[in-house]
Amino acid sequence: MLFNYLDISRKSKRSQSALEYMMTYGWAILIIVIVAVILYSMGIFNPSSSITTTSIGFSPFTVSSTVCSPAGLSVAIISGGLPDTATQATISRIYITANTGTTALTKAYNLTKTAISPGKTATIVIPTVACTSANVKYSLSAKIQYSYSTPAGNVVTNTTGTIAGTSSVNPIVKYVPLTITSSTATPSPFQQMVIVNMNNYNSYASSNLSNIEFTYPNGTIIPSWRENGTSNSQTVLYWLKLGSFTTTTVYMDFFSTSSNVLNTVNTGEAPQIPCGSTPTSSCSNYAEYDNGENVFNYYQNFKGTVYPTGWTTDDLSTTRYVQVHNGFTMDFSPVGVEFYYSKENFSSPVALDWQGDFVPNPSRACGWTILGWYNSSEHDSAGWAQWQNSPTSWIHYQYGNVSQAATDFYNSTGLIGNQEVFSLINKGTNMDYLLNYTSQLDNNPENYPLRTVLFRNGAGCGPVSGSEINVTWLDIRDYPANGIMPSIGFGSVA
Repeated sequence: MLFNYLDISRKSKRSQSALEYMMTYGWAILIIVIVAVILYSMGIFNPSSSITTTSIGFSPFTVSSTVCSPAGLSVAIISGGLPDTATQATISRIYITANTGTTALTKAYNLTKTAISPGKTATIVIPTVACTSANVKYSLSAKIQYSYSTPAGNVVTNTTGTIAGTSSVNPIVKYVPLTITSSTATPSPFQQMVIVNMNNYNSYASSNLSNIEFTYPNGTIIPSWRENGTSNSQTVLYWLKLGSFTTTTVYMDFFSTSSNVLNTVNTGEAPQIPCGSTPTSSCSNYAEYDNGENVFNYYQNFKGTVYPTGWTTDDLSTTRYVQVHNGFTMDFSPVGVEFYYSKENFSSPVALDWQGDFVPNPSRACGWTILGWYNSSEHDSAGWAQWQNSPTSWIHYQYGNVSQAATDFYNSTGLIGNQEVFSLINKGTNMDYLLNYTSQLDNNPENYPLRTVLFRNGAGCGPVSGSEINVTWLDIRDYPANGIMPSIGFGSVA
């Protein structure tokens, strides 16, 4: 009986201890379970829906969220109390001082002016800044410039802080598979021309074509540059930067028509497109989304008013005859002027394309201008040339010594005075001339390798004032070894 009593006693004490344990820790365990359920319902344990933004600083503002995708970087902010009891602030600029994971540069970005009052929210979008891949950590250190009114006047100040998060991806609404085929392997990299009749896709393309990008089937974004086209009812020309291939498949992706995936890295457009009918010299958003340097082997849009790196004239006293101002203009001159890119190692076969126009019937009695390839040591050249013999001017194929007149004549009726794309295919020993990518003259012989890009104004006679040529952009790209641009088959919309 004693042993039974002791056993019952032990069991009673164990039961009492278990009850005390549950009474002591049960509430804590229950609270933990409840909190876990709440967090789970909020998606905290789901990586795809977790909170992806953290921010420090930016007082009197608080960053509540950010979204960084190929379409851009948007920042949602809440305003606290403003200095000097101001009732409204206007945010106008952001200075990026450090960046990881986005396309941002360490510079100032002008923003669409955004007004915000204490206790209110607003969203600012940083132009041309984007995240090119999904689920990538990014961080930015920045100063936000804002202004507010006081009895003493308007105050402009900055607030500093950091933003960190994980990039996301805009949902693709539709896509079209493109099968590209070449009879011989292309060089690497290779610039592929893609011509799209947007009438076939105007149900998916936005009115200004800003919701289109190109990708490989695995989702990798392909650098693309739209040369022309401003609406979804036009035939549009794109250039894609691809690797070497004989057959490859790419996707033309359509995001929602409200999306803008244009940026200056992988999805861009020619510099003059944002200007519309505004002259490029006075266009404030010239080259806003120009990513040509990331697509072509060499590219220049002559943005701003300073000669680009590598470009020079033969005589500094003649710089007044070559004016850079969102594109460049070469004026008449009493002396020969050479404006050229000093790099001389472009391998053949290679294509030089430039968009511009020759001024019709320039006001001088005679003279010529050549734009094309050049060999400085041999003084040999090949290019498109305008020959003036008052009162009529023509465009010629020019090759040979630059002191000689053009060797071949080109019927330029309706050509001078219009914006065109002039191309020269440099094969090393001969040259092909293309106008708007259509062949005009093949296998024009050359005795010397021509490696320098040259724009040359020969000394004229008669009046020497006014402009003679205007150039918006130029590119240098690889040319297929067989001289034929690979063919493209368009699949069905998926």
